[in-house]
Amino acid sequence: MRIMVTGASGGYGHYAINYLQNFAPAGTEIYGLVRSQEKADKLSASGVMPRIADYGDLESLVAAFAGIDRLLFVSVPNTALQRNIVKAIEQSEISYVAYTSLYGLDHEKFGLEQNHRTTEKMISQLKVRHTFLRNNWYLEIAAPQLKAAVKTGKFDYLSENGMLAWALKREYAEAGARVILSDQYGEVLNLVGKPVTYPDLASAVARATGKQIKTELVSPQGLMNSLSASGLSSMDVQLSYLYQDYARKGNNGEAQADLTEFEKVLGHSLTSLPEAVKEVINE
Repeated sequence: MRIMVTGASGGYGHYAINYLQNFAPAGTEIYGLVRSQEKADKLSASGVMPRIADYGDLESLVAAFAGIDRLLFVSVPNTALQRNIVKAIEQSEISYVAYTSLYGLDHEKFGLEQNHRTTEKMISQLKVRHTFLRNNWYLEIAAPQLKAAVKTGKFDYLSENGMLAWALKREYAEAGARVILSDQYGEVLNLVGKPVTYPDLASAVARATGKQIKTELVSPQGLMNSLSASGLSSMDVQLSYLYQDYARKGNNGEAQADLTEFEKVLGHSLTSLPEAVKEVINE
């Protein structure tokens, strides 16, 4: 069996390939799709067979997919490029696709939901078995504010009740690896962590580090000022604010997230929040 992971040089792809190398039965050939010879050489050095293609070049994708049996399709935030991948799948002999989609597509997700809804529809129209891995947010997204809290001893938030259902990137990738190996799942898997509030995150920072973390409910401008004063870049300030505001507004499906399906796929519990926060802080 030949399994390919797209985006093999990215964070998710790297984790997924490592898990495949650990889990795959003898005789499984693991391929990684990358965009340059330099990245291909790094894959080769790790025992993975590289294929080089550009998502904007359909012919290169068709060539890269030749002989592949199963595809772990790691999404990119560009519908036109994803359309090319789907077209290349259609021209291949790939028999099973696991696509990294997004949890809660009926809700507004910074506009990301539009790309995933469109791509899911395109894949559904193929005569190929498939599973949509509806992943939720990576805890790594919160890394800037988590690390700033360790540095300053302060964690400000916009809402005491707004929730997000985070998990670690490696946990989503492990699920992807297990699914593409098993070929036993239905069309949709909702992969989400336990819903937690931002005060819960602050508490987890304190438990992970043993430090006292002062928390405060602040206004939107107060949060922006606090994040900027902590030394975060303007991009990290904006990103941290956007996710806090998203949690504050609610009506996003996060509070209803159920981790049961995720843990069933993994075959073990998700990392506890303090341990996950510790892992992110130490990266």
